[in-house]
Amino acid sequence: MRGMGLHPFVRARSLAGLVLALALAACGSKSSGDGDATGAIYDRIELEPPTSTVSVPLGGSATQSYQVFGVVGNNRTEITSGCGLSLDITFGTATAATVTVRPHGGKTLVTALCGTQTGTAQLAVELTGTIVTGTAPGNAADLFGAATLGADPARTPAIEYPIDQAIAPVNIPPIEAQWTAAGNDLFHLALTGSYATIDVYTTDLQATLSAPDWAALVQTVAGSNLAIKIEALAQADATTRYAGAPVSLVLSHDTVNMTAIYYWASSQGNIMTQTFGSSDPPALVKNDCTSCHSLSREGTRLGYSRCVGNDCNQLYAGFLKYDAQTQKWGEAVDANAKAIHGSYTTFAPVGNPFPTDATSAAIVTMINGTLSLYDPDTGAAMPSNLDDVSTHGPGAPRSGLMADWSASGEQVVFASTPHPGQWIDLSDSRIATMSYAYTNGQHVFGEPQFLVPDPITLPGGTYTNFFFPSYSGDGKLIVFNAARGAWRNFSNAASAGQRLMLAAADGAWVTDLTALNGGTVDNDITWPHWAPGETTDYYWIVFSSERDYGHEITAGHTDPSCVANGVRQCKQIWIGAIAKSKLASGGTIDPSAPPVWLPGQDPKADNISPYWTVPVPVN
Repeated sequence: MRGMGLHPFVRARSLAGLVLALALAACGSKSSGDGDATGAIYDRIELEPPTSTVSVPLGGSATQSYQVFGVVGNNRTEITSGCGLSLDITFGTATAATVTVRPHGGKTLVTALCGTQTGTAQLAVELTGTIVTGTAPGNAADLFGAATLGADPARTPAIEYPIDQAIAPVNIPPIEAQWTAAGNDLFHLALTGSYATIDVYTTDLQATLSAPDWAALVQTVAGSNLAIKIEALAQADATTRYAGAPVSLVLSHDTVNMTAIYYWASSQGNIMTQTFGSSDPPALVKNDCTSCHSLSREGTRLGYSRCVGNDCNQLYAGFLKYDAQTQKWGEAVDANAKAIHGSYTTFAPVGNPFPTDATSAAIVTMINGTLSLYDPDTGAAMPSNLDDVSTHGPGAPRSGLMADWSASGEQVVFASTPHPGQWIDLSDSRIATMSYAYTNGQHVFGEPQFLVPDPITLPGGTYTNFFFPSYSGDGKLIVFNAARGAWRNFSNAASAGQRLMLAAADGAWVTDLTALNGGTVDNDITWPHWAPGETTDYYWIVFSSERDYGHEITAGHTDPSCVANGVRQCKQIWIGAIAKSKLASGGTIDPSAPPVWLPGQDPKADNISPYWTVPVPVN
């Protein structure tokens, strides 16, 4: 029997329903305020292009345009006008359907917000730049591009600075690259990393990016390696180029912010300060200071010592206090008054013993080799048992020097020697700690506990003299100096082999910071202190050293004013990283890395005794 067909009117109604169903499937069901600007809801939101790469030059910008589609099943409807775009503000901004990216390489997501629905696309940004400086010709890039790579060792340049595998915080000011000429007069410095390619052409033997360009580069490579390569040619015969071995600079994720480094320019007799991360030159804090100094952890008090009347048999301690109203340092206790016959100082932190920074307590190393407690605002002695217990230990009486008060205020670490009366130079010293408590108005210090085994034998020799200890901000670690003999040798300051070691504050382990020290060589490293504040990947240490700073400072190229008291070249401030991830080894793995030179300091001065603290408060 023949099948029965639909009535034409019924067929028409069925087709209309199918068209309506398809339209609803394509556009989505309506629910005001839940979808895009029209209220439509989709299975998903897609951006075109889903992935893209743009190149951004130093100091410039680039754009990427997008289309946004709402997708239901296999049907796509463009809804760009009903959506808004956004991205990580460190990369750039979005206006309508266009993204504008600034000089910051890396990967980021571009997000389309369509009502309550979102979709994303991945955007890769390549940071690029070509810089021609010095007297380099404008066609320098073409000269290198046309030259054939040669292999003559005598003509091959070498990177002198930065040190290979050095680690720096991401907000370090611009680092100067330095290299050898090797008989060439035109150079190509290539700085490359993930999402960054910067080419510098110069006739100089050093190059430094501008602060904005450097910031763009380091923000791009933060958390990874910056490869630094040098190649060179002679312009008179530009057919052959020579490429040196690359070095790697690691830029950490860590930002050491809101900090200041104070140091003593000993060859000038001045205490200087520098705000870390700034390209501004250092500023004078106090002149006429002829010996050691210290800073409070709050940055408001400074202890120093002075050879009164240029007579270093008349060495006295003094104290400065910062006035937030006038924004100046004032001499609370003038060393010229000869009230405190002492050298090294350290300050109690706010909260222990006093609840505010209105008052404080300071420990001073006295001329008789004891530690004593003083009020740094008045110069008055504060009664305690410190003078007595600081001389305790094996073979007592001992001398106590170079104290450092922990950030918690509950512990003091110091150098303890078996030689009574040592108060500046010292020998055969050990690292000791003592507890501190303020109970019923009494300052009470506990019996010394000795942390570091003696001696410590390394490939560079046997170390028997330990001094300049300093607590990390969290109180977990102590960095200190180790030497093979008495500190200081006035004919060759490096001969004692001063280097840095690290110990757990509870004495569980001790390790040599071999990479930071430069291996087994003697770089005259002293005065270590820690960066304040919390960081993620590394602890940061600041110290002074005679190690070469590229070709800018060497024994053969140093300012004559620096060469005194056995120093062969200008001693400078360096910054070293201690990897937190390696500390779980309990001292079996060196947690350090090669250091970086503190940018901005005067290379014609002996810069020593650096303290890293918070800046002074400014109202």
